Amino acid sequence: MFIYFFRNNFNLIFAGMLKWFSIFCSMMYVLATTNAGEVFKVPMFVEHYIEYHGSLSEFVMEHYDNHKKDSDWDLDQKLPFINPPIVLTVFAQLPEHRFEIKKPKEFAVPQKNSIYQEKDFSNLFLSRIFQPPRFS
Repeated sequence: MFIYFFRNNFNLIFAGMLKWFSIFCSMMYVLATTNAGEVFKVPMFVEHYIEYHGSLSEFVMEHYDNHKKDSDWDLDQKLPFINPPIVLTVFAQLPEHRFEIKKPKEFAVPQKNSIYQEKDFSNLFLSRIFQPPRFS
């Protein structure tokens, strides 16, 4: 019975496993190469805010805007995006390109004396063959 079920539904089972495996691999890549792992520290942010006496804007300004050492410095360093891990830092700078359109140099082309001489040919014979269309 199990073998019959497995044989008939192999593609369905394999497709489901492949889907979850690809999701798992994608999540591992995203967490390893970006700062998305900092989202897991959000409960620490909420807990620390509940202990803080003041508004949310004051809390964010105190902890994220030039934070100075105080009594709970170690706890503050565990907040999200305070010290994000440097996992994949790429510094890219586009090279400077300067485009200049230079004026072409003018130079004289020397005239060559050739042996061939053009003769004046009469094109009267062509006028009989090629004529403009006539409208009647």
